[in-house]
Amino acid sequence: MKALTRLVLACLLTGVSVPAAAWDAVGHRLTAAIALSYLSQERQQQLVALLQQHPRFQADFAAAMPAFVQRGDAASQATWLLGQAAYWPDLARGLPEPERRRYNHPEWHYIDGAWVRDGASTQGNVYVGRSPLPDIAGAPATAIQTPSRADNVMTALDYNTRVLADPGQAAPERAVALCWVLHLMGDIHQPLHAGSLYSARLFAEGDRGGNGIPTDTGTLHARWDGALADDGIDDSLDTILTQLNGFNRPQIAGVDSDWSQWLNESRGLLLSLVYPDTTRQAIAIADTSGTELDRLRLDDGYVQTMQRIARQRLGLAGIRIAIWLENSLP
Repeated sequence: MKALTRLVLACLLTGVSVPAAAWDAVGHRLTAAIALSYLSQERQQQLVALLQQHPRFQADFAAAMPAFVQRGDAASQATWLLGQAAYWPDLARGLPEPERRRYNHPEWHYIDGAWVRDGASTQGNVYVGRSPLPDIAGAPATAIQTPSRADNVMTALDYNTRVLADPGQAAPERAVALCWVLHLMGDIHQPLHAGSLYSARLFAEGDRGGNGIPTDTGTLHARWDGALADDGIDDSLDTILTQLNGFNRPQIAGVDSDWSQWLNESRGLLLSLVYPDTTRQAIAIADTSGTELDRLRLDDGYVQTMQRIARQRLGLAGIRIAIWLENSLP
């Protein structure tokens, strides 16, 4: 565990020039590293070999790899490469055209809170001073056969897992799908990717997963993305790996993967914890008085709960990535 912590910490600090954040670059690399710690050596080698077929492998992976990782062993390189793969869908936002248009899918990272299907049978929207929106019946996973049919994090997982698990698909397409699977299995564990808050006036069209709510330091969404920013990468990884210490490869063998249940968990957290009563009351007052919403101060108890939930969700995302990769790839 300590060896993995040192390796990931070194890769993160050398390979990423952004602050530590839960579901930003650091968080996605953490979930990939956690997943790798539970995968067999053969599966790790298979994933790296597939990733090398990525259409932008030379530009976005090989050329971006830090020199010390290039000089390291295969385990070090696999950890960095799969971490880069988990973060790559965010890198795709900044690609030059036409690559950006081809690989960037902003709508894949989140889901409308009214969308329901399978285990995600409860809406993920909070409603303040207004009636709930009607449910949106999601298309079944079997209907998502092309990228154009994927329009949220659930259907994007339906599509990309199908492509990745199909050896008949072209290797470059499977390599791109690998990046999206690693990334989206992290995103779906972030509560504010699972729904929004709606109110009568301020948020008649929704708060875009907390992006419309200002707090003392950034939006509510940004605060959840950066829940572990002050925690220290090494402490966060140590804590998460300790929490998962009871898992091993025999335990994950044959376990089913159901991302509708993962989404349902995130929505439960969103409905019960993300928008506390004080936040809902402040929005209701601003709505009725016709004023703008003041910056909200997140108290110490809220921040501590947010950090605890972030560790749990990142850990679950990592182990669930490992479960799917170990059990579902041919």
